Amino acid sequence: MKKTVLTIIVLFSIFIQAQENYKYVIIPSQFSFFKEADKYGLNSLTKSFFETEGFTVYYDTDKLPNEILNARCNALHVEVTENNKMFTTNLSVQVKDCTNKTVALSLLGSSRDKDFQLANTNALRDALTSLKGKLKFKINENSVKQAVVMEDKESFVGEIDEKDMVVSNKSLLYALPTPTGFKLVDNTPNIIFELKKTSVENMFLAERGIIDNGIFYKTGDVWYFEFYKRGKLSSETVEVKF
Repeated sequence: MKKTVLTIIVLFSIFIQAQENYKYVIIPSQFSFFKEADKYGLNSLTKSFFETEGFTVYYDTDKLPNEILNARCNALHVEVTENNKMFTTNLSVQVKDCTNKTVALSLLGSSRDKDFQLANTNALRDALTSLKGKLKFKINENSVKQAVVMEDKESFVGEIDEKDMVVSNKSLLYALPTPTGFKLVDNTPNIIFELKKTSVENMFLAERGIIDNGIFYKTGDVWYFEFYKRGKLSSETVEVKF
């Protein structure tokens, strides 16, 4: 276990050294779930938030400076996703790099206001607020990949005790919608599970990291994650807010 901790510390240190500051953010002038630009002023709200975070912000319909046109990876791209339920407006924010990889996920912003403008504004404001102070970095992936290659992957996995891989059931996870299902994130937010829809209601194919694969389903009011570990069936309860 000591070896595992030391390995993680080394990788984390190299990862931190590989970070650089982003300067630009590009946001949609019209979100995909609306039929008009800047509906309810949500796009303006998003632009204002990132500007207060210290970024130079452009709409995707703006004329972009050469610094972005000549190097698209100098900018982050923002997507807002809607996952409304009956009587509840739910919005989440994803921040992606130039390779379409998610570098930050907001918590799910929710509102039960009956007024559509108020509901959407409050939900988006909550989601954006959860990202405050978490976006001033750029990942140099080549440095990270080089650091991982330098490690002995088999010995690294072998040193981790099974009980250390279990996600704490006491930690509430938040569901962020994706085209194929959901990503479950903690309040950091880190991605803990990736869920893919099935033909059965409240049952998903689930992945936790690169090690655990199984099913994620609901019985009564409780969500369960079932998976095989070294030939043995394991079951865990998971607290999650959809």
